[in-house]
Amino acid sequence: MKKINAFLIIVLTLLLAFAAYFFIGGTLQSATAVSVTPASEQAETFASIQNMLSSGTAPQVFSEAVPQSAEDCSLVDVTIALANPGLFDAEWLDISVAGASGDIAVYSITGNATDVPARGTSQVNLKLITTRPDAARTVTLQYYVFGLSRSISVEI
Repeated sequence: MKKINAFLIIVLTLLLAFAAYFFIGGTLQSATAVSVTPASEQAETFASIQNMLSSGTAPQVFSEAVPQSAEDCSLVDVTIALANPGLFDAEWLDISVAGASGDIAVYSITGNATDVPARGTSQVNLKLITTRPDAARTVTLQYYVFGLSRSISVEI
């Protein structure tokens, strides 16, 4: 009887260790790089943003008013590098920005991070137009690991 109990304790310990690794290792890690450019220095980009906002094709809009002048606006470029230390892929990544006062819109989200492979890395880039480039913002990344919904928030 003692041998069976010892065996069951070992199996239980291994199951608990795997479950702990699954929950801890299923969390994405992130590193962020942010650059700010005055919109007046990029006239072609600003005109493209105006057209995108007028047509309603921007991924996320915070203000209904389309800026008429680039003088007061800044373009913020955010790159988020993601690492998945776990054993399972992080799938169906969805990105949303909690806009700050003065934010107009997120006008571009690019990158190869719809899925982040197990033990792999990926990168997401988003660009937004704002009148207050120094304001604090939060980017929320929601994803699924083995069918369980997870999310992380990144301060930019």
